[in-house]
Amino acid sequence: MRVFWVLRAKTLLFGLMAAFMLLLILYSWNTAAQTVFPWGRNNVYFMGHSIDPKEPGLEELVRELTAGLDQPPLSAAYDEVNEAVIPEINGFEIVLDETVERIKSARKGSTVTPVWRETAPEQRIGDFAELPIYAGNPIRNQVALVVNVSWGNEYLLEMLDIFAEEAVNASFFLVGRWAEENPDLVTMLVEAGHELGNHGYSDPHMKDLSTEAIQEEIRRTNEIITEMTGGIPQWFSPPYGEKESKIFATAADMDMHTVLWSLDTIDWTLPGEDQIVSRILDNMHHGAIVLMHPTEQTPGALRRIIAGIKQKDLELVTVGQILDPTYWPAKYSILWTGH
Repeated sequence: MRVFWVLRAKTLLFGLMAAFMLLLILYSWNTAAQTVFPWGRNNVYFMGHSIDPKEPGLEELVRELTAGLDQPPLSAAYDEVNEAVIPEINGFEIVLDETVERIKSARKGSTVTPVWRETAPEQRIGDFAELPIYAGNPIRNQVALVVNVSWGNEYLLEMLDIFAEEAVNASFFLVGRWAEENPDLVTMLVEAGHELGNHGYSDPHMKDLSTEAIQEEIRRTNEIITEMTGGIPQWFSPPYGEKESKIFATAADMDMHTVLWSLDTIDWTLPGEDQIVSRILDNMHHGAIVLMHPTEQTPGALRRIIAGIKQKDLELVTVGQILDPTYWPAKYSILWTGH
């Protein structure tokens, strides 16, 4: 009997020791997890940092992590040199108290982005509707590529392949007559994610046209593009880049803003790829709008221009994107996610 109880006691002791060791291991793992792994606590990720929502100084920590992010709005302004308008940028501010509450209510291990709101500038490009736009706001680290299309289909296809390979979208300003004759290419442009603009219907010298004739050129092309794509062009660019107040005013009366360019490849003169590339990259600037056409020298130059712009850490966007007043949220997104 005694042997039985001794054996039973030893078994019980071993069981208790095993249980104790298991608890010790679990405790040690939990302690280590809380020290090494954020998910060991109730931590969340905010601005690339692992923070405890129950931390007493949470509000001050959030204030420190978001310090310097607020940006005042920049109003659209008159450009005296070019007699044009410089586009606006919306302001941006972090809503501190709502951000703190979002962190407190977040699931463990989740990534929390700040609560923010945009603030409006006093003036927008619509307040300067009869003035052309040559570039985006110079604060933007973005560049827009514009392709005016009325011919050169074979080179256009090659350019589309390059845009696809480089994951770049551009803005194509179409002559209406060309669009009528090439519906498949228009569809290809839209399906590839490119933006379409209005370049008149018959490629005329609009400075020699009456207001009514200019209206008809714009209206007819808008109808063609809308019928083919379902979208309504927002931007107008006159053929030959003619700068006449009656052209700008007529487009404005039709709820379209005239877009020109700050950098011109002048590729239609066939100056050679090297000259096309240097003309653009040597004069590159923030907010640039770059004009090109589908010529035999443009595809080769295009690939090098895209590479050069990317090397300058500039983002390639469409005209609509470079003129979008919302700028800071996308620019700050990498800070919010921490990667």
